[in-house]
Amino acid sequence: MKYVLTLLLGLLLGVLSGLSLIYFNPLIQGQGEHALGDGWVLEYQLAASETWLSTHDERVEIPVVPNSAQLLWEDGIRGAWLAAMPLEGGSETAPAAATRISLPSSDTNFLNAGVVVEDYWLISVAGTGTLLVHGFNNRWPLLRDTVVSVDLLRRNFVGPATYDATQGPEDGHAVVSGITGAYQASHGRAHERVSLETYDGSLGSASGQLIIALDDDSD
Repeated sequence: MKYVLTLLLGLLLGVLSGLSLIYFNPLIQGQGEHALGDGWVLEYQLAASETWLSTHDERVEIPVVPNSAQLLWEDGIRGAWLAAMPLEGGSETAPAAATRISLPSSDTNFLNAGVVVEDYWLISVAGTGTLLVHGFNNRWPLLRDTVVSVDLLRRNFVGPATYDATQGPEDGHAVVSGITGAYQASHGRAHERVSLETYDGSLGSASGQLIIALDDDSD
């Protein structure tokens, strides 16, 4: 019996050590040092009143918007999140809007990458054109501070908090490609920043910024 208890204790300590390594691992805490200092800032809100559409496959307990929105039940898009929202900062006379799809990435690795999500933004600026933004974001710091700490460990959320999570696919930045209008054939970089004021099981107080820097030689 003594050897069994020793074995069980060793396994328990091993599991706890592994979970601690994942929770505090500095290698997967985000890539804020790569954030763009200057650029065109597009802001959005995650509150239901500020979002046209938000749906997913119900793996997370985030309400869909509107309430009648269909869940993403197809096997081919399991784990995806689809959203459509207005953006502020496009222009005083030209409103901007975005559709966004986020997909789990095969690059997710708790030892050195975190929870990686692949994002595709289609940004439309009225009377100007459209841009495609493709990025990889590490969502682990946000999930650790909310779902893990608050929902699972029953701790209080320590906020407000800001997360600079973009880590690729190009030198720590998302890639921007012009599609139509004045942006056609343009290219550049982007970085997403998410700010969270409070958390009580809902991301309703979250806001975000998508910072875009188009190259000077873009046509």
